[in-house]
Amino acid sequence: MTNLPTEESAPDEIELIKKKMEDFLNQKKECQKRVRKLMAAEDPSQGIFHNQEIFALQQDSLRLEVEAEFCRKKINRLSLGYES
Repeated sequence: MTNLPTEESAPDEIELIKKKMEDFLNQKKECQKRVRKLMAAEDPSQGIFHNQEIFALQQDSLRLEVEAEFCRKKINRLSLGYES
């Protein structure tokens, strides 16, 4: 037996996914703010570098962007009735 979403559950699921997507995008913005802050705090003349932290945050930002994109695509599939 398949677990197909009913007409009533699809809008509820879409709302939950929208909230997750919004959370991912907010986390991405925070990562980008932290990257800018770390880049501004670097001082090459004194040997102050934050390259590992910046790289890790940039990777995390990209991951969050992909997660948000997956959410957007799932919302589209649910809206069109393709998602089971």
